[in-house]
Amino acid sequence: MERLRNKEGNAVLMACVIVLVMMLIFTVIAEYLRLKIIAKGVRDGVQSSVISVVTNNWDNNFNGLRQGYAGGYTLSGSNWNSDIDNGAIYAELSNLLGLQRNGAEYVKYASSQEEYAIYDLSVNVRNTPFRGNENDEFSADAYIVLRVPLEFGWGHLPDMVMRQKVKAKFTPKF
Repeated sequence: MERLRNKEGNAVLMACVIVLVMMLIFTVIAEYLRLKIIAKGVRDGVQSSVISVVTNNWDNNFNGLRQGYAGGYTLSGSNWNSDIDNGAIYAELSNLLGLQRNGAEYVKYASSQEEYAIYDLSVNVRNTPFRGNENDEFSADAYIVLRVPLEFGWGHLPDMVMRQKVKAKFTPKF
C-alpha cells in the first residue's frame, strides 16, 4: 500500500498513457481517412466507367435527342425498339483501377495484400421515352458493393461493406 501512496514518478506514467491514447486516436483517424479515400476513388472509377457507357451510346441517341427529344430507337418492321448498349463496365473498371478477378469479386491488391474488392454490379440504363419532352433524359444508374478490409483492429473487426450508387446522363451539346 505504501508503494501506491508514493507520488514520485507519476508524471512519467501519465505521459506514457497520454502518448498511447494519442497514438490510438491518430490511428483511428488515419484508418477513417483511408476508407474515405478508397471509397471516393472507387466511386470516381465507377462513375467514369458509367459515363463511358453512356457516351458510347451517343450514336444511338444523338439524332433522336437533337431532333425530337427521343432517345435511341430503331425501326424494326413497323415497331420502334429501344437501341441501347450496357457496355462492359467491369472491363473498364479493371483497366482503370487495376483490378484482378477473384471469383465473383474484382480485387485490388497492394503488393500481396488485398486493399479492396468490388462486386455485385448492376446497371440500369434508362432510355428516354419515344415521345418524351425536354425534361426526359438518357441516363444510367450503377450500383456496386465495395468491401474494404480494415487495417485497424488486428483482424477482429469486420470489413467495411458499402453499396454505392453512381448516376450518369447524356446531354447533347447542340
